[in-house]
Amino acid sequence: MQPYLLLDAGWTLVFPNYRLMCEVMLRHGHDIAEERLRRAAAQILRRYDELLKMGEGAWDTSSFMLWVLESVGIGEEHIPPITRELAISHAEKSLWAHTYSWVHDALASLAALGCRMSVISNADGRVEHELADLGLMQHFEAVFDSHIVGHAKPDPRFFQHAMTRLSLQPTQCLYVGDVFFIDVLGANRAGIAAVHLDPYGLYHGWPGVHIPSLAALPDLLAQDLDLSADDFFPLRDHAPTGFW
Repeated sequence: MQPYLLLDAGWTLVFPNYRLMCEVMLRHGHDIAEERLRRAAAQILRRYDELLKMGEGAWDTSSFMLWVLESVGIGEEHIPPITRELAISHAEKSLWAHTYSWVHDALASLAALGCRMSVISNADGRVEHELADLGLMQHFEAVFDSHIVGHAKPDPRFFQHAMTRLSLQPTQCLYVGDVFFIDVLGANRAGIAAVHLDPYGLYHGWPGVHIPSLAALPDLLAQDLDLSADDFFPLRDHAPTGFW
């Protein structure tokens, strides 16, 4: 029997609208390729995980945008008008309301394997609506949005709330997300096996199970997996200042 899949939303199902970001930057005189932005975002998440590993770090959309612009070489004096325009766009429609055809394909493949699925996301109250607009909600039994639930990852109470609502036990579940010290940590603390998404192989040498994207999950689940194995619980006993 396949595990019940609990999926993150951001960078798992939905992604920053890099094309829009490129268009905004171009209007301000900066021609940056989408792939360069995607890689920069992945590198920023990796640095963010390093801070979280040491018990530091805070996240918000404005900070992310600032870090991305800095990392692709936009000078400090040129950043404010770009971030202002992006903030206006985000307020009107989340910059994370974008997906790809391969996400639809991966979800269809997982459903064909017999997987039941729900979403657990740190979000701003809009994630279920965004998933519906993108045609993704057909695959999910429920969406748990931190803004609505009142708990956020890595708080294990968020996962426990979802499992209670879905009548699940931790051993029945597998969580998939992109931020090691939020997604894997929270799931493991709730007793749930976890898989980490690492599209550019930036977490080489880190413990756990890493795959490039959701598209690789059907092949992983086709194997004879032992979800109680330590590889799926690298942060089960994590102390705030490190895990190696």
